[in-house]
Amino acid sequence: MPDKNQWELSNKIEYWKERPDEREVLAELFSPTEYRILETIRQFEMLDGLVTKKLKAVGKAGKVEETFIRAEEEAGISALLKKYVMEQLDFLLAQGTVEAWMDIAIWYFLLKEKKYIVEDYWEFPALEAMIEVFMKELKAFLQIGGAFHISILSLRSMQELTDAYFKVIFLCRRLEYGVEPEEEIMEYIQKMKFSDVVIHSIISEAQIFNKEKVLKAIEERCWK
Repeated sequence: MPDKNQWELSNKIEYWKERPDEREVLAELFSPTEYRILETIRQFEMLDGLVTKKLKAVGKAGKVEETFIRAEEEAGISALLKKYVMEQLDFLLAQGTVEAWMDIAIWYFLLKEKKYIVEDYWEFPALEAMIEVFMKELKAFLQIGGAFHISILSLRSMQELTDAYFKVIFLCRRLEYGVEPEEEIMEYIQKMKFSDVVIHSIISEAQIFNKEKVLKAIEERCWK
């Protein structure tokens, strides 16, 4: 039996993909919440197979009805999977470490690979954007060393992460259209101690049309 304390999460996930039926081993290899996530994904896959079989039997596969049948069948298990995933994400975020964020990315991209829940709930586009921010901050840290602070590690829950992501976008949009005093967004950025990498990354992907105006205003006040 593999030693779970000596394996990286990516190795454990690969073991699960190759041996999904070794449930006793997997229960030992993963934490209880991790195992619940994987078991729910397994149930999702089994349900997908049953729904596909049912649709083919009644001759509806590929038609509009398929979307509604799948949505109805998957609603409950989708909510359950989200519950377990959010619990694991909160657990990892609370650690505030680079290693925990790497595990967050692994869980997110597993769900994306499986095409489960990431397109169904509003939290996950924000999470993907912030994973990208983390990767850019990590790259800067590795290039510059201790002179660069990975500021996104200060976000210790999914609530904090989504609040920060949407607040930055909201304040930047108001700054763009001149309906928000510059002081509010400057104070927020400085309060959160976000690096310029965080702000540049969020603005570059957000629906802000005059990005240069917003970035110039922030840079002049926060990073002279």
